[in-house]
Amino acid sequence: MANCKYRQRFPGGKWRSYDSPEGFNRRAELYTDIIKNYDEHPAFAVYHIGFCRNSADDRYFNHVTKRYKLVYVLEGSGWFNGLPVKSGQGFLMWQNRVNSMSADMRSPWKFIYISFSGSLAEQIIMRAGFTPEDTIFEVNDLDHVKCVCEEIVYEYHPEHIADFKMTSILFDLLSLNQTNASEREGRTAPPAFDMNDYVLDAVRFISKKYRSAIGVADVAQAAHISEKYLRELFKKETGKSVQAYLTDTRLSAAVTLLSNSKYNIGEIASLSGFGEYRNFARVFKERYGITPSEYREASNKKE
Repeated sequence: MANCKYRQRFPGGKWRSYDSPEGFNRRAELYTDIIKNYDEHPAFAVYHIGFCRNSADDRYFNHVTKRYKLVYVLEGSGWFNGLPVKSGQGFLMWQNRVNSMSADMRSPWKFIYISFSGSLAEQIIMRAGFTPEDTIFEVNDLDHVKCVCEEIVYEYHPEHIADFKMTSILFDLLSLNQTNASEREGRTAPPAFDMNDYVLDAVRFISKKYRSAIGVADVAQAAHISEKYLRELFKKETGKSVQAYLTDTRLSAAVTLLSNSKYNIGEIASLSGFGEYRNFARVFKERYGITPSEYREASNKKE
């Protein structure tokens, strides 16, 4: 029989486990969650559901996600795979794919998260309107999301009921997003799951090679189409230019390195694909309104 655990993570990265939620301190700075450990590999199962209260501790860069992870931002803002996400929005990390996420240290996010997996998981989330290229969504009823998650995290349930409740909550939340996905498809064309293969090849190439000194011509060559045609397709499919997407990817990497590494600013400029420092500092300040050094200083004060 699988085990169900209630946990909290405190500053310093140490977890404390409890047999029931009575031990929880709801004001804990970091994570509060329930985890169900499965001895077998079911067709569909929820593994975690919980809250992150201080996102400064939750950031990673080019991390392979082991399971699907659904995230709802309650407060603050940050970046997911190079794209900005704010309160009232959510995003889905796809299983066995490289993802990056980091908080805006000037306004750190707090969020609810649910991780799940299984052989039927992809089929279910596709039915809810998600694709690997269309994972950020608007949340119409954030209070409802918070309430249903608090119910499972902070109330004691026998193990078999907890399993059922966790799964039912996930389906509830996915059904809310199904409406949002339909509304998006009604406003934009074509739907995300019809994204052109050339654009997908371009996105994959950028995610792998953004650290190098690549430009639009290199991306077009990797996608095996002309630069002009790629520019047209990419803008049509994603709503932004190839160069803008490349810059967003590099900035997301730079933000994570500034917050979570000891590299100096010049090294971060190189590691995130900007090359020399002046170019990096200019682009960074245009986006965030402060210099990379000021951002790092603010990040260190938050920790």
